[in-house]
Amino acid sequence: MSLDTEPSTWCCRRLHGWAGRSIGHWPIIFCSANRFRFPRKNHAMLFPFSKLRMHRVPTVAWNSPVSEPLTIGILGANSWIANAAVIPAINECPNAILGASGARSGPIGYPDVLSDPDVDAVYIALANGDHLEWVERAAEAGKHVLCEKPLAISSSDARRMFEACDAAGVLLAEAYMTPFHPLSIALAALIDNDDLGEIRHVASQFTFPLALPEAGTEINYRWLTEQGGGALLDVGIYCLDPVQRILGSGQLGIEAQITTADTGIDLTTSAWLRNSAGVTASVLTSFELPENQSLQIDGTAGSLRVDRPFTPGTDGSIFMITRSDGSIEEHRIEGANCYALMIGAFVDAVRGSTPWPRTSVDVLSTIGLCESIADAGRNKK
Repeated sequence: MSLDTEPSTWCCRRLHGWAGRSIGHWPIIFCSANRFRFPRKNHAMLFPFSKLRMHRVPTVAWNSPVSEPLTIGILGANSWIANAAVIPAINECPNAILGASGARSGPIGYPDVLSDPDVDAVYIALANGDHLEWVERAAEAGKHVLCEKPLAISSSDARRMFEACDAAGVLLAEAYMTPFHPLSIALAALIDNDDLGEIRHVASQFTFPLALPEAGTEINYRWLTEQGGGALLDVGIYCLDPVQRILGSGQLGIEAQITTADTGIDLTTSAWLRNSAGVTASVLTSFELPENQSLQIDGTAGSLRVDRPFTPGTDGSIFMITRSDGSIEEHRIEGANCYALMIGAFVDAVRGSTPWPRTSVDVLSTIGLCESIADAGRNKK
């Protein structure tokens, strides 16, 4: 699917016949059976994009005219995520240009990228523990920042980053691509329109076996506590974002169980959460369990199940809803390059045409919940 030509359409298709269409460059969801309706109330929903009026989704986020493209430099040019996802996404965005790319060892270092006058913004793909230093240095250099998730290894570090960027007048954005995918937007619409009835429970899981460090090789920072390693910080944002959108931002009851590695990181974290209304959630993150991504939302009118909800790709997604009468609905969503959509949204946010959807409050809330879960696991008797 080309992201720089005609606006794409995507489909939420029930077995009886769902449809998704686009009006101009703004796709909207509807169906002949009137299952999908536009929002009736302003409450917190599944993903940041759910806050958009009428769920209008900029399929091509970089359509706004600008005087010249945004030049984005790279800190951590040797990282897998930069090479596999973000650099191709920058090249795909017509309003962005790939600028200087710096590596820890090589002809171009991180300071060289920050001192380059042609670089407008930087994407930071470094170890979690290095984010604070280089976000602050980028802000001091007057560069807008798109920083890999988790933005910080603590709430205090995250506050320092936002304060530094606010003081410098530059944008700080966490590179969380999932909410930009049509699948996430479709799920948000379902929740907002009470399609599942009153939600009682949410279960989210992101697990995969992380390769053990080999003798004589550099250890992956995910194994190091001082670098913000551990499963909860690494993939917790994926599991916790939908949970927070449903349970809300109020006080949560938390229980947790943690299995630790010899290096001190959490290999597996299981958490159980409950809000004041009695809505519950279970979260599982792991570096030692088989690969699995899943999200299940159970409501009085239906139970939704989706596999691979957190890293959906360009080949499309399917989710199922089981109704109270036993009938099963299949919903098919067209694929998209959510990294390219994220880069387009970042360009627009820097240019001031649209706000960045994930605010500092969202980021601090998720990091704070990670800290609370970790505390609950450590203090478990």
